[in-house]
Amino acid sequence: MTNVDPYITMIKAKIEELDAELNVIKAKAKGRGAEAEIQLDEIVSDYAGKRDEMERKVRALQASGGSAMEDMKEGAGRALDELTAALEKAKSRFS
Repeated sequence: MTNVDPYITMIKAKIEELDAELNVIKAKAKGRGAEAEIQLDEIVSDYAGKRDEMERKVRALQASGGSAMEDMKEGAGRALDELTAALEKAKSRFS
């Protein structure tokens, strides 16, 4: 069986890093007016959905074993890419 713990640790660390970056973006966006806050709310909502999906993938990865683990790692990797893309969208609008 493949040892997945380092992979899970890396994903969790990346999620924490992205969350911290989102908090910086939120701080920058404050005070830019109602339109900016509406846009930020939409982006944060999208990010939250992708983050929830990422956390579900991590839980599934932790529970998987054997050959299913590689498929789960692929899915978790795609979910992490989507989460990162959602944050990049926010950074491009509010940086």
